[in-house]
Amino acid sequence: MSTDVLVYSEDPEIASEILTPALEFAHSGGGRVVLMSLGGHTDGAPSFAPGADAVLKVSLPGVTGEPTPEVTARILADVCRQRGIRFVFTGSTRDGKEVAGRLAFLLEAAVATDCISVKAVDGKVSIERMVFGGRAVSKGVLKATSCVVAIKPRSYAPPPSSGPSPTVEEVVVQPLTQKVRVVREGEVARGSVDLTKAEKIVAVGRGLKKKEDLDLVRQLADVLGASIGCSRPLSSDLGWLPEDAHIGLTGVQVKPKLYLAVGISGQLQHVAGIKESKCIVAINSDKSAPIFQNCDYGAVGDLYQVVPELIKQVKSRK
Repeated sequence: MSTDVLVYSEDPEIASEILTPALEFAHSGGGRVVLMSLGGHTDGAPSFAPGADAVLKVSLPGVTGEPTPEVTARILADVCRQRGIRFVFTGSTRDGKEVAGRLAFLLEAAVATDCISVKAVDGKVSIERMVFGGRAVSKGVLKATSCVVAIKPRSYAPPPSSGPSPTVEEVVVQPLTQKVRVVREGEVARGSVDLTKAEKIVAVGRGLKKKEDLDLVRQLADVLGASIGCSRPLSSDLGWLPEDAHIGLTGVQVKPKLYLAVGISGQLQHVAGIKESKCIVAINSDKSAPIFQNCDYGAVGDLYQVVPELIKQVKSRK
């Protein structure tokens, strides 16, 4: 049976990462990797397709803006049926998970999300997933003949860019009627830095008493040359920082060289987003705070006293 893999993500960088396990999986059974790009008609293969055997560039007549997960899943399903593809790898992003679920329903396939590893073992799909907020790894096997696997971002590095360019095929799909109707669009406040790529992060939590005190956190970030993040309450509940500054299980997962948690208790959901950090430093007035069980260095004290002194000490050593 064919081990061809269809790769898709709305994020080109994540699509590149997914190509790495897809190539290993497909080529182990003599299959091919086909990457799908929606809405584009540029010449040649996209730069995010290193190693792919083929690229399908799909134009979407009648669809304005980014296609919804509903439309994306229907297009993926049609491509899989037409080409006899039984395996689809996508990114385990907010949209990617919805696409995976919808696509699995359309194809009557097995589905697994938040995977950190996927391999072909004895003709089956072997997966590993983080569970319990990243404290354990669950291993399993998808025995269905068709499988949709959503892979967590940054679980793999993109394949080398060397090698022959993939063949490119332009595909025009029939006009699609979206069952979900967009009635209004609005700009979402975003930070100026992608925290997933930051080497130093100063993150702040509910230990901060008021929004104006973010200036103190910004001063610390400036002297350290760091970006600013936060726990969920400061973005989702209070709106003090943009949504993409939220670090944790339901936010962004980061892996900086230095992660400084200021006034963050360190609940399981937050720790799941920082566990890949090289060095974690915590400042909290509660000596029993869970963050102290998950950091390399910790300071028990009032952040309004510790942070100004830390700024002073860092400046004196520059």
